[in-house]
Amino acid sequence: MRKLYLALLPLGLLAQSKTVVENTRVRIVSALDRPHQKSAPHKHDPNRVMIYLDNGDQDITNEGQETQHHHWKTGDVAWSLGGPTHTSEVVSSGDLRIIEVEIKQPGPAKPPQRKRSLDPLSIDSSHCKLIFENSQVRVYRATLPSGMREKWHEHAGAGRAVVLLSDVSARLESDNGQFSTLNGGPGDAFWNDGYIKHRGSNIGSQAAEMIVVEVK
Repeated sequence: MRKLYLALLPLGLLAQSKTVVENTRVRIVSALDRPHQKSAPHKHDPNRVMIYLDNGDQDITNEGQETQHHHWKTGDVAWSLGGPTHTSEVVSSGDLRIIEVEIKQPGPAKPPQRKRSLDPLSIDSSHCKLIFENSQVRVYRATLPSGMREKWHEHAGAGRAVVLLSDVSARLESDNGQFSTLNGGPGDAFWNDGYIKHRGSNIGSQAAEMIVVEVK
């Protein structure tokens, strides 16, 4: 079940952010940064996967360092290390929406084992594109054309977050014969614990695009 409640963030960010998923593995935050409203100094202890839902320009200033300017495009994904106190400000004219996936635990001593014959990046490389991988996560972009059904595949590790970049209407089938649906729009985020083997069918009228964050 998805939880919706205010995140415990610095006061300067509190009114613009909400936690949509939280468990022992991750906290997923939906953040809305208004233009030309510089945040109070704050820091993020966990490492995070940042998924940008809008085009925008943002200045980030770490304490004691020069300002870094970023130009984000809709659908960009970045890895943000936890650490220093900083401020941030959207310096373009529109709102900047971000889905932040905080990784609460360090990577395992032994990475999860994947069967190449069931790895979506291996068996469907035309629709699944790796963005980055490190000791804590593997992150990729998945696109499923309207009417297409995926091949059977697995997700190994502690669990996975899925963040939608488009409207999605899908039917999911697990290897134990159970069926479920996935419906939502851009910015919606979902979490599933642990290992799963399944396949999905796009029953919507347009291509489905999403970011998959596999937590190791």
